[in-house]
Amino acid sequence: MITFVTYYVALSQQTMDTIHQTTKTITVTEPFRFIETMFDSARAFHPSCRCAILTDEATRFPFDETLPVIRFALNNEHPMLSRSEAWPRYLAQAESHVVFLDSDILINADLEHVFTHDFDVALTYRDEQKWPINAGIQFIHKSALGRARTFYQKWLDEYRARHREASVWGGDQDVLREMFERVDFGRADDFHHEQAGFRFRFLPCSSYNFSSEDEQMTDRYPEKKVLHFKGRRKAAMLPYWQTVVAAGS
Repeated sequence: MITFVTYYVALSQQTMDTIHQTTKTITVTEPFRFIETMFDSARAFHPSCRCAILTDEATRFPFDETLPVIRFALNNEHPMLSRSEAWPRYLAQAESHVVFLDSDILINADLEHVFTHDFDVALTYRDEQKWPINAGIQFIHKSALGRARTFYQKWLDEYRARHREASVWGGDQDVLREMFERVDFGRADDFHHEQAGFRFRFLPCSSYNFSSEDEQMTDRYPEKKVLHFKGRRKAAMLPYWQTVVAAGS
């Protein structure tokens, strides 16, 4: 059993303006359609999976009661820091394999094979200096939920201590860069890494967190296992999924 878990809080215009100052993106005008579509893609390859949304105490959703919404006391003016606070809290109650993922992602393959390996947390990497680890998707093995929660708490503590000024955007990935600064990411394979008592598995973004170079994402990518429509690619996510559904009908 895999539980796919995303995070969403309603943001003020001031917070959105801050995000737009720090990242190239477009405004998502239909966030709930993105969430539903992302979960639809997970169910397409994992019919028995569970899905859940982590959020604050105020955000409201139009979904029916079959989709769990898990609420924590969070500050929506600091969305990335709050997301990092929600993760270890959720892991304290998790009972299955967990995949944390952004809502601008489409699952494009069966991911059960990831969990046939022994690890606490699996992350996706790329050969990039600023943010070599992309936090858009993360895998937590059900046999190591306690150790994983300890790691996520350590990650959060570092975030609060060293990058609180980046609580709106990017601070979580700044921490990951620093935590794994001794790891050589100039490669393109799956590999294991042990550090500070934790067992990590690193998966290449080129397969497990793929984004096109041209920011259009209008081609088809059947060989990629996870598609990430980040930044300006968001405009292509819903049309892409509609084409997938039409092709399978």
